[in-house]
Amino acid sequence: MDRLIARYTNSYLSYVLMYLFYNISFALFSAMLSVYLIGKGYSASDVSLCVSVGSLSAMVTQPIIGGLTDRFGMRPVNLTMFGIVCLAAVGVVIAPNFMMLVGSWSIINLLMNGANPVVERMATSSPYDYGKVRMWGTIGFACGTQLSGIIYDAISPDALFITLIFTMLLCILGFWGTQPRLAEAEEANIEAGDEAEPVSMKDLLTNKKFLYYLLLQVIFVGVTGAVYSFAPAFLTSKGMDPSFASTILAIATLCELPFIIFSSKYMDKVPNKILLLICFALVVVQMVTYGLDLPLPVIIVITFLCKHPPVIINVMANMKVVNTIVDARLQITGLALVKACQSFGTIVSNNIGGRIVDASGYPPMFLFLLAVIAVGLVGVVFFQVPSGNDKKLFS
Repeated sequence: MDRLIARYTNSYLSYVLMYLFYNISFALFSAMLSVYLIGKGYSASDVSLCVSVGSLSAMVTQPIIGGLTDRFGMRPVNLTMFGIVCLAAVGVVIAPNFMMLVGSWSIINLLMNGANPVVERMATSSPYDYGKVRMWGTIGFACGTQLSGIIYDAISPDALFITLIFTMLLCILGFWGTQPRLAEAEEANIEAGDEAEPVSMKDLLTNKKFLYYLLLQVIFVGVTGAVYSFAPAFLTSKGMDPSFASTILAIATLCELPFIIFSSKYMDKVPNKILLLICFALVVVQMVTYGLDLPLPVIIVITFLCKHPPVIINVMANMKVVNTIVDARLQITGLALVKACQSFGTIVSNNIGGRIVDASGYPPMFLFLLAVIAVGLVGVVFFQVPSGNDKKLFS
């Protein structure tokens, strides 16, 4: 048994299990949320409320989770959070009313998002190539999205959260086996020694480039977060059944795979600013297509090309930008703060988007999001950020 555990520890299998089932779990609790709630008789505004409460909880707790991770280590903190997710999934199923459902779902959301900065960073700290590890996250999310539609149609909506428990247990098994390289922030602290000038959250909050970047992320993730919440319901409103809509969204997820697999070929060569411009521009194209309510085949094609590729490029660019403009000893804290601001953007956009959908339908909401992302695109043009090509995070 000891030899088996030794072989499993930090093996490629451990990273595959963690990334695959973390992302399957993420899709199970979130991909069909709008369909799940609307199917139970709730309105688009109720969907917005659920997402907003979950995002607000994540925003408030993200820096706390980051601090706990820095203090106690990522293994005990994240394994504890994953265990609580399993309990909260039971809470969603047995919730006697909407507010209890929102509370249980919010716990899942804040803990899964709380673990996200560490999970994403582990792909750049494992003994294996970034693309070979991170691709299992994309495959997992695609499988989870497809699985959620099948479970919803063939079994029951609540079975989504029962399945979530089993997938989280497999994620825990994978996470338990990983031993990523010493984090850059920890290396910096060791090299600095006791005589180094201490750093704190204040250093981040006085970093003008970082604050500007936080605003850009509020805009970008606010828009893409609203699209993520309402895209399933938008597609079903056009006559698709939930299982077919989930198939479309699963295929759309897989469209980000080439960008992950070949990340080592371009992420360390394309400057930060250009990467961000690409992300914002692709979302603009998507919002124009949805907002003008173009024919369904066009919507499907644009969903494949412009829904997930800009999101995954932004995920990778985020690590590169933070690594470029934030002190090495504050990397995890910086990533956590970015995640908190992204949650804030999701709260605002989902709340406004849900009200627009209830009042006027989906196309007007997407036109509103088009205006928001266009402002962000202009903001990126004026963002003065180093290229970050010297960091070699993905090579």
